[in-house]
Amino acid sequence: MSPRATYNNVLYEQNDRDRRKQAFIRKRKRKRALVILSFFAVVLILLLIIILLLINFIKKKYAEHVEAITYKDYVGEYHDVWLVDNSSRPGLGSGEAFFEIVDTGDKTEVDLKALKYKDIIPGSKGLVIVDAGHGGYDGGADGNGVLEKTVNLEISYKLKEELILRGYTVKMTRPDDEFVGLTQRASIANAQDDPVCLISIHQNSLEASEGAASGMEAWTYRREGCEELGNTILEAACKKTGAKNRGTHFRTNLVVTSRTTMPAIIFECGYVTDATEAAKLADPAYQEKIAEGIVDGIDEFKISYYGGE
Repeated sequence: MSPRATYNNVLYEQNDRDRRKQAFIRKRKRKRALVILSFFAVVLILLLIIILLLINFIKKKYAEHVEAITYKDYVGEYHDVWLVDNSSRPGLGSGEAFFEIVDTGDKTEVDLKALKYKDIIPGSKGLVIVDAGHGGYDGGADGNGVLEKTVNLEISYKLKEELILRGYTVKMTRPDDEFVGLTQRASIANAQDDPVCLISIHQNSLEASEGAASGMEAWTYRREGCEELGNTILEAACKKTGAKNRGTHFRTNLVVTSRTTMPAIIFECGYVTDATEAAKLADPAYQEKIAEGIVDGIDEFKISYYGGE
């Protein structure tokens, strides 16, 4: 073999070694890149898992975002409202929704109980007249530190809020602590356009010599719809609160029932002269249950008496 041929052969072998070396380096780089990509893929998957876990956690805490709802009697303006977990919140029973306003700086908490009512058209169910008994210089019954006129107004406002929440409009005959005559109350009620009913909120009492009593009762006039209204509301309110049902009774001299034209009752929520019941009547949570029970009864009465929903 000539020197030139030998040289070419050596050169070829050298080039071949270089090509194999470069191929090996490229292969090693690809493996390294694959390892790096695999590492980042694992990290990305882990991040996605963490994100999904966080989303799951948030969903548990904020179960459902409710569209902006107007409840001026609660918060005064539009707010974004979120349903939050109430499982460990004291005072709320199973199934009770607790809402939190999230667009205010201090996240003021307001119990709207509105999730199941959010699709009801405001005012679609008609007008209910709410009459808070007594007022002003007329304090009504007094017992165990509970003054009737005050409790009447507190329950009446809770009743108003619950009615609005469930699609009613409300006319209050006594919106604050002032004296309103019985004839004037009846005139206010009769001036309203086609009301569903009138509910006059009162508290009961007994003289010490008369013994002891507790529970709810209704007083009304013998006019179409009145007895049915009393019975239906009593049954619903007693079911909601656990109070004793003392029945619906009739009197002809009760102005707000005898001189009005719509189904009307005086609803005695309980006895302020019974210490246990008086404590309940002064409790806002119990007052809320009374209001809920009354509206449950009004809903049922409206369907049975007027028909439809």
